[in-house]
Amino acid sequence: MLEYFKRNTSRLQIGGMDFEEMTRLYKTPLYVYDSEIIRAKFQRLREAMPPHVHIFYAMKSNPNLAVIRILAELGCGFDVASIGELTAIKKLAIDGARVVFTGPGKSDDEIVLAIQLGIYSFNCESENEIIRINSAAKKENKKIKIGLRVNTDYAIKESIKMIGGTQAKKFGIDENQIFDVIDRVRKLENVIVVGIHVFNAAQVLDYKQLAANTKNILRLACDIMDHKNLSLEYIDIGGGLGIPYAEGEKELDVIALGREFSDLHKEISSLSTVRWIVEPGRYLSGECGVLLTNVVDVKTSRGVRFVITDAGINNFLRPALIHQNHPVRVSNKFDHEPANIYRVEGPLCTSLDCIGMDVKLPDIEVGDTIAFFNAGAYGFSESMPYFLSHPIPAEVMIRDRKAVLVRRRIEPQEYIDHCII
Repeated sequence: MLEYFKRNTSRLQIGGMDFEEMTRLYKTPLYVYDSEIIRAKFQRLREAMPPHVHIFYAMKSNPNLAVIRILAELGCGFDVASIGELTAIKKLAIDGARVVFTGPGKSDDEIVLAIQLGIYSFNCESENEIIRINSAAKKENKKIKIGLRVNTDYAIKESIKMIGGTQAKKFGIDENQIFDVIDRVRKLENVIVVGIHVFNAAQVLDYKQLAANTKNILRLACDIMDHKNLSLEYIDIGGGLGIPYAEGEKELDVIALGREFSDLHKEISSLSTVRWIVEPGRYLSGECGVLLTNVVDVKTSRGVRFVITDAGINNFLRPALIHQNHPVRVSNKFDHEPANIYRVEGPLCTSLDCIGMDVKLPDIEVGDTIAFFNAGAYGFSESMPYFLSHPIPAEVMIRDRKAVLVRRRIEPQEYIDHCII
């Protein structure tokens, strides 16, 4: 963990900059992203994957335009899941052919915009959705490529439930229904099935599990092709590539995963011309991000030491939402050894407002700055920033040892002014 940060120094540096240079300019709470880490993670994955595997960034993990632009410049594709993410693609003038649209509950407006942007394919979650896409495509006088998302009878067992395994869920079409759906969809004039999509686990660190799951997906694709005489352009094997959060967790071995993918590609000759799509989100964006938060109070209650910070679940919901701590350090005591166990909680009027449960830290004082790592994925955008009307943090990107503001801080007065009375 924290392999991208110097540990033998008393003060946290992010991208070669002292943390206080940024908090002094942009206040706390503050999200900081290191552009070089994004580049390093993409290059590591790209070099590990064989040529037939195409990387499509899952924008939901961090939709900041600055993050998207870096990955676009590196040649990455994009997996989008909302009209906001489609709008980001449009704003950055990214070629729609580099985009797939996944996710349940696609609205008519989203479908139309995606068609107008010329996206590569829709990964469809239901038969009704396919019918609506067909109708929209007919109005636009276009024939649209689609993939069928399959709710498979197998899945990797998640350590923390995020996608949901094999049970009933809103994602995809059940495996035992897929043949009948293909028969009916083939009768539609404005859509053509060219892909299969399976995403059935998240935050996986064992490359062997990912490889075994992929083998099952490929077998399903072959079965569909054989039984339905269907020619596929792509197989989207989803995301799920994890990063270490806890002490003792090891980095996902993407080099070994790439070797497994190469072996599978050689083994299944009927898929030799089919492109594979992988949709990493947190793997690409997670480790680039740090949330900096100031300590405003320290107290003890019934033997438990509490640190109260100016960031809470309104800025950083994920630890409370899925009960998983992020790596945490004290920015101005970065090389100090842990001295006590603390609960790090925010300024909100709820006991749910815990962003670090029983974490080991040096002696904490008011005015210290705590850093939460792996905050580049499902950090800022997964939170609930308007809860209790606190400031909404700025986001900063480090480029060439300079801090560039990529989303400004919003004070409560500004969003209160948006209310109409």
